[in-house]
Amino acid sequence: MTARTPATTSPSTPPADGTRARDHDAATPRPSARTALPWLLPVAVVVLFALVGPWLAPHDPARITATPYDPGAGLPLGSDGDGRDVWSRFLAGGRPLVLVPLLATAVTTLLGTATGVLAGYLGGRVDALLSRLDTLLLALPPVLVLLVLMHGWGYRTLTLVTAVAVTGVPFVSRVARAATAQVVHAGYVDQAVALGDGPVAVMAREILPNIVRPVLADAGTRLAIAISLTAAAGFLGFGPDSPNWGAMISENMEGVTLAPWGVAAPALGLAVLTVSVNLALDRAIARFVP
Repeated sequence: MTARTPATTSPSTPPADGTRARDHDAATPRPSARTALPWLLPVAVVVLFALVGPWLAPHDPARITATPYDPGAGLPLGSDGDGRDVWSRFLAGGRPLVLVPLLATAVTTLLGTATGVLAGYLGGRVDALLSRLDTLLLALPPVLVLLVLMHGWGYRTLTLVTAVAVTGVPFVSRVARAATAQVVHAGYVDQAVALGDGPVAVMAREILPNIVRPVLADAGTRLAIAISLTAAAGFLGFGPDSPNWGAMISENMEGVTLAPWGVAAPALGLAVLTVSVNLALDRAIARFVP
């Protein structure tokens, strides 16, 4: 059996075995938890607020507690069109916009990365076929795909994940394919092939670790779109009667001049959640991903 010979690498050259070399340069230490805290804390607060909000609601989000569109009535944000407490519904409406988009983004990134690496490494007919499929899916408007799936399957987590994946996988695939094309002819890939590694081993051990950065950078965009589509499903009237920030905006538009917080609070929550999660992921990639 032929043993691999260790390759001499420089800081700008990936190691021969496809793994990432440790950085021994004392001038560029790894960021500590203390330096990461200032920019991780805001997104942690937003996500935690959305997750534990249902347990903090002072009233039952479905119970009528005041007259419709009453800006006072002893409620912090007034009441909605059915007389329900806007603050309680706001606290309970953020969880679906965190859990479902995270799952959808994970599925989309995994599928898109797999197809992109396959297309970039194998090339030829496989690349041509997957590229044409990507082009076809790129022409589909995300909201139209969401509407079709919602009418056919109803409001389910699987429906939302499928809608995000169908419209997002082509973008991830193109990013992964372009990144793969940049490393597919690198010396460490050729060495792995010469030593008898199969295509799956080469893609998993040599190529995938070296395209993590652009794939994760794109994942931030996929997450923002997943949050928007999940909120759009609620805004368009799909889903159960349980609170959802997107549904709250639609429900309270008629009385926005009487009780503006019914629309302003969920809209602000959506904006803060989307921006903070996206920025935090970008900063995490810049600091921790080589």
